[in-house]
Amino acid sequence: MQPFHLSAKRTFLRSTSRPLVGRSQVTRRLAVLCLLSLSAPMSCLTTLAFLTNTLLANTTMADTFVVSTLGDDQATGTAEQPFRTISHAAELAMPGDTIVVREGVYRERVSPPRGGVPGKPITYRGEKWGKVIIKGSDQWNPNWVQLSDSVHYAVPDESMFTDDVYLEDPNPFRIELASTPYNRQGKPEKERFGYGNPELIYNCGQVIVNGELYTQAPLFDEVKQQPRSWHFAPESGRIYVNFGDQTPAKQNVEITTRQRIFAPHQLGLGYIHVEGFVMEHCGNNYPTNFWNTPKWAQAGALGLRGGHHWLVRNNMIRHANTVAIDIGFRGGDNEVVTQPSVKPASPANQPESTSEDLSGNDNRIEANYFVDNGAAGLIGSGSLRIVISDNVIMRNNTLGFIGNKRYEHAGIKCHGIRDGLIAGNYIADNPSNDGIWMDNQFPGTRITRNVVINNGVKGIFLEMSDQGWDSAFVDHNVAIGNKLHQFYVHDASGSTVMHNLFANSPVNKQKGQGAYIYQVTARTRTYQHSLFNNLFIRHNAMMDINYPSHRSGPQRLDHNVYDAAPDQHVFRINSASDKPSPWSPADFIKMVDHDLGRSSTGTDSIDGGPKANLTFEQWQAFWLSHDLPNDAHSVLKQGMVVAYNPESQKLTLTVPDSLANVGSTDRTSIDQDFFHHPLPNNGRALPGPFQSLKTGINHYSLWKGLPILGPGSLPGSPAPIER
Repeated sequence: MQPFHLSAKRTFLRSTSRPLVGRSQVTRRLAVLCLLSLSAPMSCLTTLAFLTNTLLANTTMADTFVVSTLGDDQATGTAEQPFRTISHAAELAMPGDTIVVREGVYRERVSPPRGGVPGKPITYRGEKWGKVIIKGSDQWNPNWVQLSDSVHYAVPDESMFTDDVYLEDPNPFRIELASTPYNRQGKPEKERFGYGNPELIYNCGQVIVNGELYTQAPLFDEVKQQPRSWHFAPESGRIYVNFGDQTPAKQNVEITTRQRIFAPHQLGLGYIHVEGFVMEHCGNNYPTNFWNTPKWAQAGALGLRGGHHWLVRNNMIRHANTVAIDIGFRGGDNEVVTQPSVKPASPANQPESTSEDLSGNDNRIEANYFVDNGAAGLIGSGSLRIVISDNVIMRNNTLGFIGNKRYEHAGIKCHGIRDGLIAGNYIADNPSNDGIWMDNQFPGTRITRNVVINNGVKGIFLEMSDQGWDSAFVDHNVAIGNKLHQFYVHDASGSTVMHNLFANSPVNKQKGQGAYIYQVTARTRTYQHSLFNNLFIRHNAMMDINYPSHRSGPQRLDHNVYDAAPDQHVFRINSASDKPSPWSPADFIKMVDHDLGRSSTGTDSIDGGPKANLTFEQWQAFWLSHDLPNDAHSVLKQGMVVAYNPESQKLTLTVPDSLANVGSTDRTSIDQDFFHHPLPNNGRALPGPFQSLKTGINHYSLWKGLPILGPGSLPGSPAPIER
C-alpha cells in the first residue's frame, strides 16, 4: 500500500489543471505542510488546490522534469526521483517547462500532447549529447527455430507493436514499402504501373543484429543465400534471419516496433524544442505520391507534424528505414485522426491566429546530424520562413531508391518552401541522392554557403516553379564532384545563381555539366534564370541551356569564369524547350547554325543528337542573335584546379591568372562571401565564393561546424555554430 502522502499527492495532481510536481519550491512546501499536518485528506487537497492555482496564476516559474533509465513514472520527476519515460514527462509538461533526459537508451515513441506558447517553449533536452538514445526498435529474444546451418526463424508477438495510430498495421513488417528500393521493380509498381515482379515485396521493418542493420531479402530464396539478411513471411508472421556462422541466441537482436520516434499525434503544435538526442531505427515508409496517398505521408523518424516555431538542434538521426526528419504541413497524414489540429496561440496584443497562419512556419533545424538513413535526410512540403542551417547530412539513401516513383529523397528536399533559408550545411556522400532539391515553388528562398560534395546525382536541383527574375537565390555554395551535374534545373524559373564554385563533374559524354537547364514536361516554364560571378572548373560541358523559345525563354549570364580553351566545344544549347521537343535533331542543329550565320556543317552535335556544342565565341554570338548579351564580360581561364580532402575538409583552389579584372554583377541583398567576409557591391567583387582568392594556390578550410563522423560514430559535445 502506498504511503498516505504519495497517494494523496497523486489524487491532487489529477484534481488540478497543472501538475504539482516540481512547480516551485514554494508549492512543494505548501504541499508537504498541508499533506502532513491536516487530518482530513480531501480538505487538505481542496485547500492546496486553491493555494496552488492562485500561486500558479501569479508566477512564471517553470518546471524541470528529469527522466532516467533508473527512474520510475510513479516518482516525482525531480533530479532525486526521476521519471522512467520521456512520454510520461511529456504528459505533464506545460509551456515553459523543460524535460531533461539522462544518459541511456529509451525505447518509446515520444508524442508531445501539447506545445508551448510564445516565449515559453516546451523543451526536450538530452543531458549528454551522444549518450541519450531514443530507439524505434525493441530487443527481441525469441526461441529460434533452425531452418538450415545459417538461417533461423521466429515469430514476434504482435503485442510488441504498440505504436498503433496508423492507417495501416502497427507492425512495420506488415506494411509494404510504397516503392521498392535497390532499383528493383516490385509489387507496388506492378499494381500501379503494369510492370514489375508481383512476388518482390519489401516491407517497412528492420532487423538489427549487434548494432548492424541486416539487409532485407524480399524473396525467400535470397535469405538462404545471403548472410546478414532477413525475410518476412506475412502468412506465417515468421522473420527468417541468416546469421551466417553466428549462434542466434548469443546475439543482440532488435526489430523495429514503431514507425516513428519523436512526433506529436496532433497536427500543428508549436513552440517545441528538441535538443541533444540520438534517434535511430524506425519502420517508416517511403513517401511515394505523398500528396494524394495519406498512408504514404512524409513521415520522418522525427516529425514536426505541421508544427510551427520548433527548434530542432544538436540531434543525430540515423538508421531510419527511410526518412530522418519531416517538416512542413502538406506532407500528408498517415495517422488515424483522433483530435483536431491545434489552433496556434497568438502572442499577446496580436490578432487571433488561425492554423493556416502558423502551420509549418518559423521552424529552425540547425546543427544536427542526419546520416545513414534508408532514403532521405530532411524532407518537407509547405514551409514558411524555415531555417535549415549548419547540419551534417551524409550517407543517406542507403537502400538505393532510384528510378520511377522514387523521387522523394535527397540530402534536403523541400516542396513549397517560401522565404526559407538553407545555409551552411555539409551535404556529402549521399549515394543515389541529390544534395539539395527544391521542388514545386520556392519563392523568396535562399540557398547559401552550403558544402555539397560527392553526392550520387545532382548537387543543387531546382524543379517546378513559375517565378520571375530574382525570386530565389543560390549563392556562395561549393558544389564539387556530384556525379551528374553540379547545378541542375528543369521545369523551373526565377533563380539567381551567383558567386558559387561548381567543379569536378565526373567525365561522362552525355552528362557532367557545370550547369544544366532544360524542359522535361509541359507543366510549367524553364526560363528567367541568372548565373553571375560563378567559377566553373573541370566539366564535360560548362553550360547546357535550352533554346530560348516555347516554354523556355530569356536567361541572364555574365561575369562567370570558365575553365576552358577558346577552341573547346563545351557550351551547349539543347532542344528541350518544350515537351515534346519542337524540332527534330537535324532541324535543331540547322536552326542553331542559322542563328550563328553558319552552314549546317559548322556546328557540332552529340552523336547527331539534339544538342549543339559551341565554342565560347559561338556561345556569345548565339545569345546575341536572340538580343541577349550573355557572358559578355565572362572569361576563359584554363588551368584552374580544384582538389578537396574529405578527411580534413580542406579545399585547394589553384588559379593561374588574376581574376581581379573580371568584374561582377551585384545584388545588394548578397553582401557577404562564404566566410562572411564583406562582398563589395561596386562591380568589383571577385567571382566565386571566396573574396580572398588570389593568384596561385589557395587553401581553404570549408567546414568548421560539427565534426564529420564516420559510420557508427556518435557525437560528443556540440560544436559552436559560427554565424
